[in-house]
Amino acid sequence: GSHQWKSDIQYLQTVPMIAVLVRAINAFSITKELLNGNLRSKHGQDSTFIMSETPEHAYKLASLLFFEKELYSDEIMRPKQLHLPPPRTHVNSIISKEGRHHLSDLPERLVYQSEGILKSMLAPPRLLSSILVTSQVQHFGKIFKRIEQEEFTVVGLRITRDSDALVFCVQAENAIYKLLQLVGPKDPRDAKINFQFSLRASFPSTSSTDNFYVSETYADSVLDIKKYFPEGLCCANTLDLQAEGIAHSYVDPLPLTASQRSYTSRPDIRKPLLQNVCVVFPPDLLRFAKHIRLSPASKLITLIQSCQFEVINAKLLRIQTNQIPSFRKLFKVHYELSQTFVNRPCLVIVFQKRKCSVVFYANFKRVFEYKTTRRP
Repeated sequence: GSHQWKSDIQYLQTVPMIAVLVRAINAFSITKELLNGNLRSKHGQDSTFIMSETPEHAYKLASLLFFEKELYSDEIMRPKQLHLPPPRTHVNSIISKEGRHHLSDLPERLVYQSEGILKSMLAPPRLLSSILVTSQVQHFGKIFKRIEQEEFTVVGLRITRDSDALVFCVQAENAIYKLLQLVGPKDPRDAKINFQFSLRASFPSTSSTDNFYVSETYADSVLDIKKYFPEGLCCANTLDLQAEGIAHSYVDPLPLTASQRSYTSRPDIRKPLLQNVCVVFPPDLLRFAKHIRLSPASKLITLIQSCQFEVINAKLLRIQTNQIPSFRKLFKVHYELSQTFVNRPCLVIVFQKRKCSVVFYANFKRVFEYKTTRRP
């Protein structure tokens, strides 16, 4: 520990002491504020204590003072447990009825068991996924930027054809609870007054209907992901995705030039005057910048939409190796650039506007040529 503990340790050696291991969100700052403020204000300097200030110190003290079987969690005192998956750990053996450990006869079979508290303190962060659905397609770029600013990674994206709603699947540590905080409360007045920077406050509804839907529990997020992304997500595999049967590394099964791919747009009297342009954002444009957690893609989408371009379709996918020849022929890209797309997430967006092709290439051709030819 630190040198400031020396006097406290000498004092604690002379009197009985109690050791407590607590678990909470922002536990270090909350516990320190509680002990330094409320406890010492009531009992003065007689309330000498030692508190760990880092996860490493917490684990060392906990393992020194407690055995694994002496620790248990009180699920009643964890109101945010609904936002988390059940404890899981991957083991190479299973327990028979006789209590003996033996290797599974089926190597592909997954076996999970509960994890102790001390072991969980050494476990890496668990990346969870959650669903956000919004009808605010006209603010696609701005919502995309807000999601990135809150340190989410978009691992799934599509526009539903039945309601023209934009569906994000985002991934982060404690993603379900964090996304609920980002979206804000359902009451528009409460969101505007108490959660001014939430999505519901930033993009209020002009009608009685709610513009946003978000998964409220971990169970809801699993059902929503399977509903909106039955083919899978564009991300690395995780223990929880594997346990829930959610596919990863989604690859579009249809070739880029498939004749069966179609799109039915909404009826519009101006349709003869409207044109579409398809933009493929390379994987390098989806990467965050070093100095700010924003990708070039989110900035470009916001810029394009500010020029009155309408997003009519969007999808996040991976391109297979056997699709690269068709991809190169269709978009006329050189071999080195096309290889950066292989088996990496890329974003495909269809924009619509009057005289779309002429306006788009006049305003953004140089921007995309510069962005896609730069080396990361």
